[in-house]
Amino acid sequence: MDAAVRILYLEDDAADARLIREQLRRSDLDGAFVVVSNREAFETALSHGDFDLVLSDYHLPDFTGLEALELVRTSSPQTPFILVTGALPDEQAVELLRRGATDVVLKDRLARLAPAIERALSERIVRRLHEEVQARLGEAQGLSKLAAEAARMGIWRLDVTSGALDCSEQFLTLIGVNREDWQGTVDALEALVHPEDTENFRRFLRGDADSGRQFMELEFRILKPDDGVRWMQSRGDRLLEAGAAPTTFFGVMLDITEQKQTEQTLRDAHQRKDEFLAMLAHELRNPLAPISNGLTVLRRSTLQSPESERVHAMLGRQMNHMIRLLDDLLDVSRVTLGKIDLKRAPVALQTVVQSALEMNRALVERSGHQLHVSIRSEPIMVDADSVRLTQVLSNLLSNAVKYTKDKGQIWITVKAENERALISVRDTGVGIPEGMLVQVFDLFTQVEGSDRLGSAGLGVGLAMVRLLVELHGGSVEARSAGPGRGSEFVVSLPLAVRQSMFAETGTLASAITPFLPRRRVLVVDDNRDAADSLGMLLEVAGADARVVYNGPAALEALPTYCPQVVLLDVGMPGMDGYSVARRIREDPRYRRVALIALTGFGQEQDRLRSLSAGFDHHLTKPADLNVLERLFAKLESTVQD
Repeated sequence: MDAAVRILYLEDDAADARLIREQLRRSDLDGAFVVVSNREAFETALSHGDFDLVLSDYHLPDFTGLEALELVRTSSPQTPFILVTGALPDEQAVELLRRGATDVVLKDRLARLAPAIERALSERIVRRLHEEVQARLGEAQGLSKLAAEAARMGIWRLDVTSGALDCSEQFLTLIGVNREDWQGTVDALEALVHPEDTENFRRFLRGDADSGRQFMELEFRILKPDDGVRWMQSRGDRLLEAGAAPTTFFGVMLDITEQKQTEQTLRDAHQRKDEFLAMLAHELRNPLAPISNGLTVLRRSTLQSPESERVHAMLGRQMNHMIRLLDDLLDVSRVTLGKIDLKRAPVALQTVVQSALEMNRALVERSGHQLHVSIRSEPIMVDADSVRLTQVLSNLLSNAVKYTKDKGQIWITVKAENERALISVRDTGVGIPEGMLVQVFDLFTQVEGSDRLGSAGLGVGLAMVRLLVELHGGSVEARSAGPGRGSEFVVSLPLAVRQSMFAETGTLASAITPFLPRRRVLVVDDNRDAADSLGMLLEVAGADARVVYNGPAALEALPTYCPQVVLLDVGMPGMDGYSVARRIREDPRYRRVALIALTGFGQEQDRLRSLSAGFDHHLTKPADLNVLERLFAKLESTVQD
């Protein structure tokens, strides 16, 4: 490139900016850089400068690379925009490309940057050729040829009427055809197109041409004799020649096989991740089921002491907390994208503090810290998901414990001020450098030196804190006087409307009201503890429960026991629950038996599989007594008498 490329570079790290400029100089890319480090300077530069290219980091103090991309697409839609960042989840990279980013280059792979810039600039030149070709077609073709060769693009020109397809040498190289063998027609190219893509290809080069559309774009596969299947991307503009009908298209084609392979790799990895998490959640639910069932049975006693009631209440809260966290393992992409389903209700912050203290009490005592809690006795109510808010405070408290030397001081202060609830967690720990007070909330970020106490984590906790607080309409701020001088995290949440209307509830019922009098319920599960505890729970609820531990035993019990409801685990070895359900549905004698799948698998495809096998309902372990009661009430009119 002869002229210096005008580059606007958004980067708040001066060392990184120098490194990247040096990398581009070594790649013989002559760039005239304007480097800015914040949103205000970036917006000013965009409004006053005419840039060939925009480079941007993703993580910035006052906004993100996605926001920078949206500003560029609004003010200068045709300007190439390349993200240059240290680390970025695959899902975010795909979202940026979908929103219009030209490319994403990681800072540990800077060798890709110069070729990415050359391709981006070449594409921009090609797209601008349409305006110039009206007056100087010959000159425009020459320029586009140079641009295409620089980016390894093939140039083509299609006459819709005759079907003639003129193309450059690079175009022929892409499709693996020698010039002497090229017939110069659309049919010659179509003969190389993958059979599954032929229909779209015809619509692209024939149907779209006849429709009067100005711009055409298509991705399709080519069968190359020497190189197998290759993915191509072709884009074309209609030429509006003076005094002639618009029957000619001019465009470019490039090989995108590596991009497609990368996308497939990401999809495969995402699927494997989902499968692993689903299996992990299933395996963790299995031991939780008998614990939850046993706890519910213990609560039936009407002779509990105040101490046992408090213990049961504490165990119940922690059990519910674990179950809710397991639910999110089944769809981790929701968490990554911030799509967590909050179960909001009026919550007293006193209860949230109590739960967080219970979760971290052993850790605090083991470290010998002095913990000071300041909160008024009158309820401070917020509209929130109590489990998620407890997770926020628990993360902040556990961080304070981990990053404070033994026998330190930790303060938790909760107050209401200016229609906001303020939660402060302050410590005498390692502190935070001034430059990290904002970045500390970024995913996988570690404060330098925080590992000296041997407690460094993955850098996920504070990122989840910010995400959950913002989902509640709040904000979180980190404060510190510097390294070694402690830190403070302040969460601000809107107060609930008309707090005086809310009263705290939540005392546990000491006995279970029978809701299954004389119902015959067959429990089938290879996990004996889970099966036996669920059987006891059902008997406490008034049912006549029988327990078996495998599929053949369940089928053998049907004729003699005649159950009205079957609670059936689907993941049993040998004959699984799906096979048992199908066998039951095949016998007309049991057509009115209610089949309920009870399993650790809870994704949508698992529910659909259960319904297709003949189940009436699909529940995830551990079984919730209230859910079972509502479900049995619905089945009342359908089970056998």
